Amino acid sequence: MSANVAAQDAPLRVGAIIADKYRLVRELGRGGMGTVYEAVHTAIGKHVAIKVLESHVERDPQSRARFLREAQTASLVESPHIVHVFDSGCTSDGTPYLVLELLRGEDLRLRLKREGRLAIEQAITICEQTLRALVRTHASGIVHRDLKPENIFLCDQGDESLFVKVLDFGISKVTRSEASLDTLTHEGVVLGTAYYMSPEQARGETDVDGRSDLYAVGSIFFEMLAGRTPYVGSVYHAVLVDICTRDAADVRTLAPQIPEGVALLITRALSRHREDRYATAAAFLEALAPFTQSRAISADGTGQHSPTRVSHPAAVSVPSSSSNARTKSASRLGKQLAWGFILAIVASAATIRLIHKQFKAGQARERALLEAPAEPRPGAQLSTVSPAANVPSTPAASAPPQPAASVSSSPTQIRHARDSGAPSHRAAPRSSTTTPEQLKLKTEMP
Repeated sequence: MSANVAAQDAPLRVGAIIADKYRLVRELGRGGMGTVYEAVHTAIGKHVAIKVLESHVERDPQSRARFLREAQTASLVESPHIVHVFDSGCTSDGTPYLVLELLRGEDLRLRLKREGRLAIEQAITICEQTLRALVRTHASGIVHRDLKPENIFLCDQGDESLFVKVLDFGISKVTRSEASLDTLTHEGVVLGTAYYMSPEQARGETDVDGRSDLYAVGSIFFEMLAGRTPYVGSVYHAVLVDICTRDAADVRTLAPQIPEGVALLITRALSRHREDRYATAAAFLEALAPFTQSRAISADGTGQHSPTRVSHPAAVSVPSSSSNARTKSASRLGKQLAWGFILAIVASAATIRLIHKQFKAGQARERALLEAPAEPRPGAQLSTVSPAANVPSTPAASAPPQPAASVSSSPTQIRHARDSGAPSHRAAPRSSTTTPEQLKLKTEMP
């Protein structure tokens, strides 16, 4: 191995000077294409990020061209949501490098690894600002073609707000005819990351347009809310086949709390037929606007940001705090009155039911008493006294004397009255209706 090749394979070290003006301070990270360092401009003291192409990639002419086109592509787009490229060149040994703005924060992939899922407000904010970047990108005739969480950087603003920067235009495609950049795309070559690739991109079609980027935004939106991508699998080509032949699942199957309107946005963005997706990034952004509190979105994707909050799609204006409080109070009072009315109805129904049951029970008892046979009470005696027996007797002083013969005239009655102190059930005495005058005539007859 020659000394020149060995020098190219040796990685840059912290403290090295690049292009006689950038001193490497520390390593920030490594990727498939190169290594990123924090550096400082020795003349003005400005801190920047320097991306250096890896030596094993640098020998591939096509990879070298894609690395350099990132600077060229980013220079065509003016957006606060796209990383700025300040300079580019080659080191003393011929290794290409890019000088980028230094970002503080983390990429979306690290955030998802740490938190799993994001709050819907954060997900909408990230999606909204990514679409703003795409409005400018597509207006410049550029298709990114490799949107994924690793290429969405969440800048640290010093507070809880989020500010998105889109990175890595290395495999972007220029669609505008007057642009001079080569697309670096060959027919049948699949470029991009499988999980976020549109069906037409997975099939290797050459007429890929901005709707492929919108499909990738839908996949990222899905992952932020559901905790995984719409299509999963460990085999690259199997994932591509699923993307081309199967519709993505509804995000609510994994995150039921997601509002229906947001779920429909994602479903449309993930349509397998690009004609069914949003036609432009601006159209997608307009459909997302009712769920945010951002200012009106202009056609070029500009506009200042305010904290994003999920709202009802019909609620475009934001009510004042006093009217909002009155609305909440009236809603709370209405709910209380409704519950009170329902409880009163339930209590009345229960009372009526109880009274009805008691009334039916009383009727049943009365019916049973009327239908039961009469039975003598214990210890009671049957009375065989004739009606004449209840006639009060005549006082002895006024009654005429009765001869002894009259006593023997009714021996059966006398014996029965003497022998039994109680009425007999064997033969009831015949009732006598004889008056005292008739008895006197009978005794006086010969």
